[in-house]
Amino acid sequence: MKTATTTLVLLLTTLAAASATHAAAPAIAPPGTATLEALLACKAGSNFSAADAIDALQAAGLAKKPGGTFEPEDKPVALFGGTVTSADVNVAEGEKSLFVYLNGVDSKRLAKAWSVTEVNEHANTEEPSYVKRIDKRHTLHVIAGDDYEGYSAAVKCQIAP
Repeated sequence: MKTATTTLVLLLTTLAAASATHAAAPAIAPPGTATLEALLACKAGSNFSAADAIDALQAAGLAKKPGGTFEPEDKPVALFGGTVTSADVNVAEGEKSLFVYLNGVDSKRLAKAWSVTEVNEHANTEEPSYVKRIDKRHTLHVIAGDDYEGYSAAVKCQIAP
């Protein structure tokens, strides 16, 4: 009986730890995605060049395709609890942005984990999309997925000049 009780306590402790892990923001990126995750976090004062963003995407296992988008090269790329379907970098005179489309990620859960709570009234999505102004230059977007386009959520770090 004591063994059964000990086993039950261990099982419940493990389940509680797993639930807490899923509720928190992704803490550790899979190998190769740490730089990409850091860029997408859109921290105040952060910056990137086109080369920085491209290096991060390629280090994560994404390859540049005709048309300029990046897609998984030979195996799925895990990020934020899902997989990357594609990504895009835009570094122009007026704005910088890094955009990653994901599958298997709930945009509401991701937005909540990152404390991005303001609904983006300008987003053209069926489900709510969220936006957080980090500082004068940085804006983090968590966008609801589009089944037609083939993704469940998207994350965008936008940096104004």
